[in-house]
Amino acid sequence: MTTFVEIQGENLAVEIYEPKVRIADVVLVHGFTGSKEDFEVIGPLLADMGYRVLTFDNRGQHESAHSKREDAYSMHSLARDVIELSKHYGFVKPHLLGHSFGGLVAQRALVQSPETWRSLTIFCSGPHWIPDKPDLDATIHILQTMTMEESWYKYKDETDKLLPRYETYKKRWTASDPNSTHTMALHLKDTQALTAEIVATKIPVHVIYGENDDAWPLAMQDQMAKDLSAPRTIIKDAGHCPNEDQPEETVKVLTNFWSGL
Repeated sequence: MTTFVEIQGENLAVEIYEPKVRIADVVLVHGFTGSKEDFEVIGPLLADMGYRVLTFDNRGQHESAHSKREDAYSMHSLARDVIELSKHYGFVKPHLLGHSFGGLVAQRALVQSPETWRSLTIFCSGPHWIPDKPDLDATIHILQTMTMEESWYKYKDETDKLLPRYETYKKRWTASDPNSTHTMALHLKDTQALTAEIVATKIPVHVIYGENDDAWPLAMQDQMAKDLSAPRTIIKDAGHCPNEDQPEETVKVLTNFWSGL
């Protein structure tokens, strides 16, 4: 059940999956135009394995508050949300996972507060800005010139209407703050790598992606794993969202890493 928690003076929408017997805590950060619902399959599966799971809508996205603060959607602020949510719920050295754009946020959260985390999983993400994405430039232009509802019906409704999660996609897109979405798109074009800072924390890192991931180049994700001295796992028959394409295998890969630390 969604609850609302005041973080940095504004409400964030949070989902907690509680295990019967807790062995560890986990924080999951969703990607660009995503939401906490991206983890509605693996969240309960992880809870069944003994993990207390926290996920939430990034500031300005879906059910979380639209912010009027000038720096609300900066990478520093988004990472602070992750850190403060974990502390608010009394999570003890949680494992941190960031999917796609959330991977960039999670890396920032790790560097800003390394004492908070037990491990970092970079999930279908990269070390920095995303290269060679003309559709990202198109999205940025659209978000500068239209409301979220206008852009949905002009560009997304036709392509998404046959998808199983159509209603979720539509609801969260139209509910999100265009300034938040636009700013996050810009972050995908200019965020710098934190590789050296992450290595310096000596916190265990795991790099995971689907074999058909089409966001960051696979070779870039492979090199990131090498630069971080991190294990790399490729999930078969999965694209950019193995949490949806192969949820059981994703949970297996995640828990094998966490339980081995």
